[in-house]
Amino acid sequence: MIDQSYSFSFHKRPEGRPVTAQEAEQILIAALNEGETWDKLWEVARFYSTVGRQDVALTYLERLASLNPGSEDQAKCFLAMGQLQEQRSDFEAALKFYRAAFQFEPANNGTWYLINNNLGYCLNHFGRHEDAEPYCRAATRIDPARCNAFKNLGLSLEGQGRCAEAAQCFVQAVRADAADGRALRHLETLLEVHRVEVSFVVPEIDELLAFCREAVLAARRVGDRFA
Repeated sequence: MIDQSYSFSFHKRPEGRPVTAQEAEQILIAALNEGETWDKLWEVARFYSTVGRQDVALTYLERLASLNPGSEDQAKCFLAMGQLQEQRSDFEAALKFYRAAFQFEPANNGTWYLINNNLGYCLNHFGRHEDAEPYCRAATRIDPARCNAFKNLGLSLEGQGRCAEAAQCFVQAVRADAADGRALRHLETLLEVHRVEVSFVVPEIDELLAFCREAVLAARRVGDRFA
């Protein structure tokens, strides 16, 4: 009998009165004009990122990165600049920022996880699956409770033709967060082509697939109640 355990999480809806993007911008800029701090610059950069103005967000992050050279904060800035480039579909530029972040070896596990995971994701995007694998594996070791690195490791292994290992990674991604259905879709797509090959190594794969489908469906039902 397979292990039926899994986890999922949802973002809570913020409390308070909703504001328009224009109102939020005015509030953030007014606070910044009273005196620049790291936190204020970070919030402004994050705002422009969420409203699709990545070029403006990048200028604020560049200012942030110059404040504390060589620090944990600078690694966080390079990570965020890489994420901005991903949003612009400039994966080559994103790779450069993620690689630059490695020189700081951040102590914060959340930052270190994302640098490794996102670098692996970008390498997968370019079909560099063998290069992506060690970064994805590093991220899974840093935080095995998060799903993204298991999903990206699965894609790396699938790209290398290691389909049984890839299927197991997709299952682990669902276990980590069943609210994120992407790993299930990758597993289904993989098995459409490689079911026999995977079944030879993982004979319980059909049972695992059924488990993943039910886990994602259960998480979706809970999420709908809180939407």
